[in-house]
Amino acid sequence: MVEKQPNLKLVYFDIKGKGEPIRLFCAYAGLDLEDYRLTTYDEFLAMKESGAVKLAFGQVPMLEVDGKVQLVQTAAILRYLSKIAGVYPEDPLVAAKVDAALDGENDAFTGPTVATYPGRFGLDLDEDGKKKFFDKIGAEIMPRHFTNAETILKNSSTGWIASTDNPTIADFVWYGRLCDSVATNENFPESLRSLNDFPVLKAFVEKMNALDAVKKYKSKE
Repeated sequence: MVEKQPNLKLVYFDIKGKGEPIRLFCAYAGLDLEDYRLTTYDEFLAMKESGAVKLAFGQVPMLEVDGKVQLVQTAAILRYLSKIAGVYPEDPLVAAKVDAALDGENDAFTGPTVATYPGRFGLDLDEDGKKKFFDKIGAEIMPRHFTNAETILKNSSTGWIASTDNPTIADFVWYGRLCDSVATNENFPESLRSLNDFPVLKAFVEKMNALDAVKKYKSKE
């Protein structure tokens, strides 16, 4: 437990998605987090339209701090949590590597996000169009990003993305994506979902799975 931490309340859907790295990091860092899960999409719409809770970009996850301030955007929330937990890198160069890995994760998964929610991006895709989109992403786009991620991990002196002694928020974000957005997405080929063609990423997932805090968290699922 972090001493004198603010009251933290996460608001997100009852899924893993972008909320899971936040939950996992808090469990790892010893931050006490109230994990409020929206039960229906209508509840989310009512919350957004009521003005009772400020969603700066009309999206969740949202982190409420001391019942007064609302933070949005997963990366921004994780940076804040990392800082109050005292584990955000003090070295500007190391911090930049962490930030770059967060941006790289966003780049890697923009395609799948667009394919899953085309309407958000002004696209009108029928089921055949979505399939073609996902086929290309799974065959070309994701493997390229995964190869880049493997290169970073191969060059790491510790096995963590930014060569830090312990995992950072970047590791939790990539881990969450690999375990959820990739492993459970039936639109991707099995070779991608299983990470069998990407042994370094697969070993990274196993390294994260071996963390005591992660094992304890997952035992409660």
